[in-house]
Amino acid sequence: MKTWKKWVLIALTVLVAIILTMVLLKFSFVNFLVDWWWFQSQHMTLYFFLRIVHRYLVFVFFTIVFFAIFFFNFWIASRFIGFADRESNRDKRDLVKRLHESMQRMYLPVSVIMALPVAVPMFLNWEKALLFLFGAPSGMTDPLFGKDISFYFFSLPVYHLIQKEILLVSVVLFLGIVFLYWYEHRLLTAKDQALPRGARIHISILGAVIVGILCWGFLLERYDLLYETANQPVFYGPGYVEMRVILPFIWLSVLFLATTGIALIYSANRRRGWKVVAIFGLLFLLSVTAKNADFFADQIRTYIVAPNQIIRERDYIAANVRSTLAAFGLDDVTTLDFKPRDKNAFKADDPDLIRRLQNIPVWDREMLGNVFEEIQGIRTYYGFSTIDVDRYTVEGSYRQVYLGPREIELGKLPASAQNWINTHLQYTHGRGVAMIPAAQAGDEFMTWFIKDVPPKSDYGLTIKRSSIYYGLGDKPYVLAPNDAGEIGYPLDDGEAMVNYTGTGGVPIHSLLRKLVLADYFKDRNIFFTTKTNRQSRILFRRNIVEQIRHLTPFLKLDADPYIVTTDEGLFWIQDAYTTADNYPMVAPLEDGFNYIRNSVKIVTDAYNGTATYYVADTRDPIIKAYQRMYPGVFKPLDQMPAELCKHIRYPNDIFHTQVAVYAKYHQEDPERFYRQEDIWEFSKMPQGRRLVPANPYYLTLDLIKSGEEDFLLFMPLSPFGRDNLRALMIAGSDGDNYGKIFVYRFPQDKHVYGPAQINSVINQDIVISAQFTLWNQEGSQVILGKMIIEPMGGSLLYIQPVYLQEDGPLKIPQLKRLIMALDDAVVMAPSLEEAAVKLETELIRKSSRRPQIDQRQPVPQAPEETPATKTPATGADSAETPAKPPQSPATERPQTDSSAAPQNGVPPKKD
Repeated sequence: MKTWKKWVLIALTVLVAIILTMVLLKFSFVNFLVDWWWFQSQHMTLYFFLRIVHRYLVFVFFTIVFFAIFFFNFWIASRFIGFADRESNRDKRDLVKRLHESMQRMYLPVSVIMALPVAVPMFLNWEKALLFLFGAPSGMTDPLFGKDISFYFFSLPVYHLIQKEILLVSVVLFLGIVFLYWYEHRLLTAKDQALPRGARIHISILGAVIVGILCWGFLLERYDLLYETANQPVFYGPGYVEMRVILPFIWLSVLFLATTGIALIYSANRRRGWKVVAIFGLLFLLSVTAKNADFFADQIRTYIVAPNQIIRERDYIAANVRSTLAAFGLDDVTTLDFKPRDKNAFKADDPDLIRRLQNIPVWDREMLGNVFEEIQGIRTYYGFSTIDVDRYTVEGSYRQVYLGPREIELGKLPASAQNWINTHLQYTHGRGVAMIPAAQAGDEFMTWFIKDVPPKSDYGLTIKRSSIYYGLGDKPYVLAPNDAGEIGYPLDDGEAMVNYTGTGGVPIHSLLRKLVLADYFKDRNIFFTTKTNRQSRILFRRNIVEQIRHLTPFLKLDADPYIVTTDEGLFWIQDAYTTADNYPMVAPLEDGFNYIRNSVKIVTDAYNGTATYYVADTRDPIIKAYQRMYPGVFKPLDQMPAELCKHIRYPNDIFHTQVAVYAKYHQEDPERFYRQEDIWEFSKMPQGRRLVPANPYYLTLDLIKSGEEDFLLFMPLSPFGRDNLRALMIAGSDGDNYGKIFVYRFPQDKHVYGPAQINSVINQDIVISAQFTLWNQEGSQVILGKMIIEPMGGSLLYIQPVYLQEDGPLKIPQLKRLIMALDDAVVMAPSLEEAAVKLETELIRKSSRRPQIDQRQPVPQAPEETPATKTPATGADSAETPAKPPQSPATERPQTDSSAAPQNGVPPKKD
């Protein structure tokens, strides 16, 4: 009986302890503990605590600073209380003594209370305060005031933040001190006596401080002029009125305010000179009124500036242009003149041309998604979350490729299989990548550099660890390794089972951890499952973008993270940006920022999930401040493994932004900028029946230096409102060319075909139109891929893939033909090499014929079921032709998509 009672008591005690522990953890420590454990798995424990502690250190720091200021003033005041009249009677002196003692007891709490209003805003804006404390000079200065840009990034926001709070608290302090002196003087003085000299000095100093803070506020207004919007849309920032009228009135306001304050302090102490105070006060009011009078400024703009605007505003337009180029990293662009050579010099057997054709990306990323899914998905539960473009050395050749990670997609499992064990214990990871060369030929089997599961390569590409536990898409937490076993890869008679051996996630080797994690994920199965063991870990936050945002929320992320395969495993590379919205004299973009740098490359291990941060731009003052703020988190780029360093690339998002800005601000001469005579826009690209603004694309070319191929990011540009080609903007990604931007400008006195015009030429080709119509009638659909502009040896080639997709449930597009065009000569062939031969023939034919006579004839009619012969003279591949020439739709010119039309010459950024 006693034993039974003993066990019941123990059980009840344990139960109560568990309940109390759960309640305590629920309301206090669950999120903190899980985050702590997860940051430990990322090897960022110090960073985790710094992110928590920093904000409180900021609060304590500013509280102590302002507490010291207030307490010191009260202490000074206490030194003079009681000395107003030493001849006062004993009762009054006793009263003063009690007052003095009571006031001393109040100094401490009153000082704390007065310090809090200043410290709280700094606590709420703790990251701004930390940047203020850790920021360093950037080496860049604004063109008008010559202040370092770090002043505007780090100091000015904090100055604005605390100036009003300091002014308010200083006024309260001043009134409090004056009240103490007045009350003590009123209480003790037997006859009309002045305050002691020390008290008067103290009050005068406090008054001078208030005047100084007010003057400081006016001085800060000088820098606010650099964000003036009154001169838009011509330019952003201050102009003649702001710098020649408003700025002098700001200085006059400071001068008259200071002299008024000095005169007021002097008059209050001497009890004379009030007329001087009134005169300076009136002058101060007049200067402030003139400074803020919109009517006055508008009259100057109308009658003085507008008739001579280019002369009055020249220097300020130049300052706006220089600042904008610097803010977006465009102040070191290399501009070159691209002079297309005679099209008759095009030779299909040119070895350089043949070599370059091997790297032209004839497949579109969007089209490859279905191809990879259907051909390389292998199992129901695999899918390709993204298709990435990159470059690899394959059998000694530098090749541009497309590759996709084969990730786990539980949503593709049958509903009956989506149970807890399958979701969290067995279907835990994806497997390897599929890779193809960017250049393919039509009507041929697709070449695969890496394929199948487990991944294999016939081209010498090897990988030791191909499991993908961390990637893109929504991924649930998994418990691995576990006693149920994880599905590794398919076998002929089932599935191979594997066990996770990595270091990712949080160990769950104790009941306490299982209890905490079960509460965190609101899943009791974590606690009650018997399938875990001492090596088990819980892997969560497996979406790399979600993970990085949780780690470093202050970084802006590129929209296109990409996977890299190496001998050691698979790694994700995520480009990250530092941004600011207060670069002086630069108009903010739609996203709100007016400064951007690609400062960080983040590498995430697809197996372990660990994220490593590398600094890619050491000149960026913002990332340098974060490096000081969080030591050990951001590593130098030269510490990145060499195998990964080969695959860093200049990211698309920042380049898109830079091109949009440069399209207007390449006009560095103020007069040209004022006239907007050479503003550019994104070239229009055909997309179905519409024309939409182009997007950047990657090409592998030796355009920068002949014979040295580089992975380049391209963007074609056209004159505003026109369809011809005006420039190509290019960013390098390899070696010393990384981040360098080149602009190849085409001559303005010679017509250079743009993508929309080439599309019109293609649509008007009767043989190509006939072929498209024939394919569309056979239960298939012709899809035109993205048009590529390829500069080759002085020639400007346009290349467009043609896909054929059946009108059925299985959407697997097939690369059928490749269109190649140079000026108004256009051909179509199964491969790029054949197209080049045909193009040379077509160019020779066009150059030898009389311009006014079109010698081309339609393909002879043939029965629908009888294939027609090829007609080389047409420059197109006419496999079959219909009985009648097509009227539509191939000959229709696409309509411009008005929703994607550029605004003010700057195309909108792709969403």
